[in-house]
Amino acid sequence: MALPQTQRDFIGYGETPPNFCWPGDARVAVSLVINVEEGAERSIPRGDTANDLGAHWIPAPASATRNPTLESAFEYGARAGVWRVLRILQKHDVRATAFCCAMALRLNPDIAAALVRDRHEIADHGHQWDTHTELDDEAEERLILASRDAIRASTGQAPTSWYSRDGLKPGTRSVLAGSGFTYESNSFNDDLPHWGAGPDNPPLPVLPYAGDTNDSGLFRQFPTAASFGNHLIAALELQLDDPRGGPSMMSVGLHPRLIGRPAYAAALDRFLAHARGKAVWFATRKEIVNAWKRTTADGSPAS
Repeated sequence: MALPQTQRDFIGYGETPPNFCWPGDARVAVSLVINVEEGAERSIPRGDTANDLGAHWIPAPASATRNPTLESAFEYGARAGVWRVLRILQKHDVRATAFCCAMALRLNPDIAAALVRDRHEIADHGHQWDTHTELDDEAEERLILASRDAIRASTGQAPTSWYSRDGLKPGTRSVLAGSGFTYESNSFNDDLPHWGAGPDNPPLPVLPYAGDTNDSGLFRQFPTAASFGNHLIAALELQLDDPRGGPSMMSVGLHPRLIGRPAYAAALDRFLAHARGKAVWFATRKEIVNAWKRTTADGSPAS
């Protein structure tokens, strides 16, 4: 039950989540997410309010002077890392969802072409690697529509979903529902898709993302490929053996400038090899949402 004054739902599916099976009688749907951000990061010399410190081994305090070394750490993802990730996915014959920044695709059209060629799902991650929570509603809508249209121009496909770098504003989901997006991923609150919360919630499915099964931890809690691979495998095994009824979903966040490094890429390869032969369905996020919607009578929010 959602609380009207906060529009927050602390109950969700509760003790008895829906009992159904993913395609192939799979117990766990695994969503691999490639974050295509390189070239879209914030830069003070470019006019942003801060530099993005996405490569933590490089000391880079805020400065109005360009730092080509810091920039090169991001460039690695576009020049080398993404291609290693795509090769690993090809090896295991799995498809991912790409959270794409429009600027990153514009700066490297070959990435856009390869994502389409390999039939990965195209989702919207902002025009640049934008922050939105401080914007007014009109400014945010302009940015969302600009990134949607630019990504469609780069890939020939309308992005299916939108994922904000820094979260949703109260009115964002209504903008998304009216702009052609079929679901959104700006939540960390469940192991299954849901319809969101609140009396004014638009009929737009939510597919939660995850922060723990995400390679952004490689500089902190997962200093090696082995530790990150062990974490992914442990998460999967618990979900496979969980005594709760019904299936669940596991998101794995991948950043080419991180997981694409040779020292770390083995974690992804090892996880995919481990999951093969188990009750796992590797699917794009759109496929997961569509399969979940088919478990309801008409694919609409319950009254």
